[in-house]
Amino acid sequence: MLFEIRLRWSDKVRQEGPTRVDDGLWVPDTPSAREKLEQAAALGNRLYGPETHWIERRQA
Repeated sequence: MLFEIRLRWSDKVRQEGPTRVDDGLWVPDTPSAREKLEQAAALGNRLYGPETHWIERRQA
């Protein structure tokens, strides 16, 4: 069974720039991709507060 993951963030996170991005890009759930998204979520949580960033998973 194949799965995909993406980085998500809460509405508390202020987005910069002229366009608002509401969805993260779905990528295959590989060890490398998961590690990168875990690092990105950890950084987001340090910058914007606990539980503002997380990883979603779905069946592809």
